[in-house]
Amino acid sequence: MLRCVAMMRGGGETQHLAWIRALTAIGVDVELITGRPLFGTMRHPVAASECLETAVIRSPYTRDLVYAMQNRRGFGRLTIAMLHADEDWFCRAAWRHLAGRTPDVVHAYALHQAARLKTIDVPVAICTFGEPNPRYIADLQKADVLLSDGWGAKALPSMLGRPVENIAKGVDTVMFSPEGPSVRQALGLGSSPVVLVVSRLVPIKNVGLFVEAMAAVHRSHPGVRALVVGDGPLEAALRKRAGSLGIERVVHFAGYVEQRDLPQWYRAADLLVIPSDFDNAPNVAIEAMASGLPIVATDVGGVSEFVEVPAGGVLVPKGDAVSLGRRISEFVADPHRRREAGAFNHRRAVQRYSWRTSAEQLLALYRSAVTARGNAA
Repeated sequence: MLRCVAMMRGGGETQHLAWIRALTAIGVDVELITGRPLFGTMRHPVAASECLETAVIRSPYTRDLVYAMQNRRGFGRLTIAMLHADEDWFCRAAWRHLAGRTPDVVHAYALHQAARLKTIDVPVAICTFGEPNPRYIADLQKADVLLSDGWGAKALPSMLGRPVENIAKGVDTVMFSPEGPSVRQALGLGSSPVVLVVSRLVPIKNVGLFVEAMAAVHRSHPGVRALVVGDGPLEAALRKRAGSLGIERVVHFAGYVEQRDLPQWYRAADLLVIPSDFDNAPNVAIEAMASGLPIVATDVGGVSEFVEVPAGGVLVPKGDAVSLGRRISEFVADPHRRREAGAFNHRRAVQRYSWRTSAEQLLALYRSAVTARGNAA
């Protein structure tokens, strides 16, 4: 169950689609169950090449409204209730779809209530990353398997009082590599230093911090350029803020870019920035590493597992635009350091991260859950 993949493509959705492709390649039959809104159309229809079989279920989609209301005083409980009702609706519909079928395992991404709402006797694996709302603790206890990586694999076991399996993610190091086509020339960037953000434009990713930092970077390095790749409900506000800071010509908002086209954007850049308020284990860090880029990131969640300081980049405090701008400026001013850090990151990505290895770990976990349920029957 991958609720949002037809409406947004963040790191979790990208990770699960990569797992589907890798599992299919090693002979596993996978059906993707996703949702589309009751009204309107899907932003990202699931292509036939992305999985063998897809079921698309109509259900409410309130996430964009929730993001827009998230930081407004007095709306916290309301937004949580909206998401809870939305996800409950989707889970119930997904289980109705599965009625009469005989899957070996049902894997749900960030749908904490999936095991509680199930209507057939099948093991349920739930992939969870950030700290769950207290209302979901009991739901997560009903899952046969919990899995995560990065921060979640380390922190959640003590919070939940049960094991959380660590399934490391991967990266396609053929697709994401320093060599190949780039959008630099098409965008007219010339030889300017280019700083890149690849992110959904939602509150937790705090791309606004990056915009603030780039205003300071531009003052000391007028030739610098910035690319923001990704879409989301905060795009208009971020564009407006860039304009108010006088850097509307410095920051290029590219909108959503298909995964297959992302390598060209990494190759156009000299540095990746991750300004998030929280990131469990960002895919973009590994993609940038494989593409030979150094990284400047906020020290949150599991980011430090990927950014090797100082060889591959630097970390700054969460929410600190001054520190972020200073560290970006240091890399902008030092091409030799950028090249050395990028080469280090590329070697590290090639040596450590593989989607096939990740999928094989996931398959072993599925088999263990099936065996355990059979033994308990």
